[in-house]
Amino acid sequence: MTDDMTNQPDAAQPLPVAERIAAEEQAVNHIRKDGCPPDVIAAAERAEDAIRRLIADPAARASGDERAGLLAIKRLLYNAAADCWPGWSVNSVPCSEDALERALAFARRSADLVDQLDLGLKQQGTAQWLIGALQLALKSFDAAAASFSRAEALYEQAGAPLLTLLARGYGAIVREATGRSPHEGSLEETLTAIAAGDFPDGAAFIDQLATARKVFV
Repeated sequence: MTDDMTNQPDAAQPLPVAERIAAEEQAVNHIRKDGCPPDVIAAAERAEDAIRRLIADPAARASGDERAGLLAIKRLLYNAAADCWPGWSVNSVPCSEDALERALAFARRSADLVDQLDLGLKQQGTAQWLIGALQLALKSFDAAAASFSRAEALYEQAGAPLLTLLARGYGAIVREATGRSPHEGSLEETLTAIAAGDFPDGAAFIDQLATARKVFV
């Protein structure tokens, strides 16, 4: 008689936490390629929950996997929220108000992680920009203006002049959308400043602002 236990194949070992985190993020990115915003939001929520479970073990903190997991969550929340923003193209399929509200919640959670992980002024500015962009899409104009103003200040502190002008341009779009006086600078002034700066990405940012103006004003 043989010992059945000795003849059993070795049990498959679970993948390392870092690989499982990467797999969760890759799964969301795959859905982002072809999925509609509600599908992306749902996938990002599932991935966030799965990654948080993976890094809940104290061993994850000791190995550095906790930080890697939080960075992955920060990215997937930001990207999923950005995918819902209709200002990228005049041909964007409009998101429902519910999807935009969920995207805004994602952007805020991503911003919290930027602060928690101490990722610096530039990323803080980008986090505030996305919050403002989604508030603009939701027609929460006062909140959007405040978020873009914070983004502009953070970018300026970070020594990022092109991004500073980008955030300033979005503030001008908010003022145009609400019919307010451009006493803080018109969009044309900002576009002129970008063009004069001869920035490598200046033309792309001018196009981005011009597109957003067509969508929201």
